[in-house]
Amino acid sequence: MESFPEEPLSLSAADGFGYFPADINQTLCEGRYTIIRKLGWGPTSSTWLVREEGGDDNLSSLSSSLSSSSSSSSSSLLPIFEKDICYANPSTVPNFEANFREISVHGEHLCLVMTPYGLPFSNVLQDAKSQRDGLPVHAVQFTTHVIVDVFAGPGLHDVKVMHGGTKLENLVLPAYTYPNSLEMHINKNPPETQIIDGLPVVRSQPLSNYMVQWNDPMRWVVGSWRLVLAGFGHAQEAPYTPESGFDYSSAPETLLGNPTCGLSTDIWMLGCLVFHLVTGSPLFTSTGTPSERLAEIRDVLQDPIPNSWLDDATVQALPKEDTSTQTLEQRLRQNLKEDEPPATSTYRFLRKCLVIDPAGRESSEDLLTEDEWVREGAQCSCGFK
Repeated sequence: MESFPEEPLSLSAADGFGYFPADINQTLCEGRYTIIRKLGWGPTSSTWLVREEGGDDNLSSLSSSLSSSSSSSSSSLLPIFEKDICYANPSTVPNFEANFREISVHGEHLCLVMTPYGLPFSNVLQDAKSQRDGLPVHAVQFTTHVIVDVFAGPGLHDVKVMHGGTKLENLVLPAYTYPNSLEMHINKNPPETQIIDGLPVVRSQPLSNYMVQWNDPMRWVVGSWRLVLAGFGHAQEAPYTPESGFDYSSAPETLLGNPTCGLSTDIWMLGCLVFHLVTGSPLFTSTGTPSERLAEIRDVLQDPIPNSWLDDATVQALPKEDTSTQTLEQRLRQNLKEDEPPATSTYRFLRKCLVIDPAGRESSEDLLTEDEWVREGAQCSCGFK
């Protein structure tokens, strides 16, 4: 039997999947939308480029995720998407335009219509790693400012929404959606469909008509770079509950026997992302038990375990301290050894995010308004903000 090249379309919601088996030229929402390209897929959904019947010539993307009695995540997400959040820069988040539901062999799917975006930002990091360890610090500062702005510029945290997906794979570039430009781009690489197990299978073709260079100077980064923080599939309102099986960048509170999460979890994930962008490598690499992962965090950060956690099963099973583990400061200086001042200021920022006790982490609002390293990410070398 031939296997599926991307999402396992034959597996149902009962199997933990239930992807929407869409096809090119398929119409949705009683003929309102027509699928013209597959853009990508993720842990819970697939994304498609659609044209709206009777609308203007611009195209939209459609993210389809299962919404059945066995899946509560989609029903909890819709109120978040419909919130009237006055982002400081709306172009840095997916612009949700409409929603509807479709039926497939796997049940009912919630479909979200939004402005399409393009290539993953990880491509930019990969290009940089061909010549250095990670991105230039000024590019990371700009990226950080974009993310913190989504949280508190005003943004998600102002209405007590946890993003929950601040990871490299959810940082993307936008796409030029002007009709002529997009049509020419699509026509160069038309989509193809094959049939596997009686289901239509379409390979992802991300829009790649907008790109940036990793070594752009700061004035170009601030003046022309556009980034989008996606990954809203993990967003939630209070009371916050960690998703089973989802890795919140090993946020310590999610590793406990009685795990928790919240707005401060976003700050931890941001710190992990910043380290990854600057050095080209993840800070925490343990894939062992929760106790082993928490022990690595303790040793890297040289940070104490909160007293209120001492009775937790994960904490009680912690291995002894490994004195051979490189600390955060050592790892950072090793990668930024030719640039001492940025290493020092980047370390100070990371120490505000990467604190084992969630209560000790800086808030997104304070990072945005008071942290000089973040504020520098919004201005070019001439001082323009």
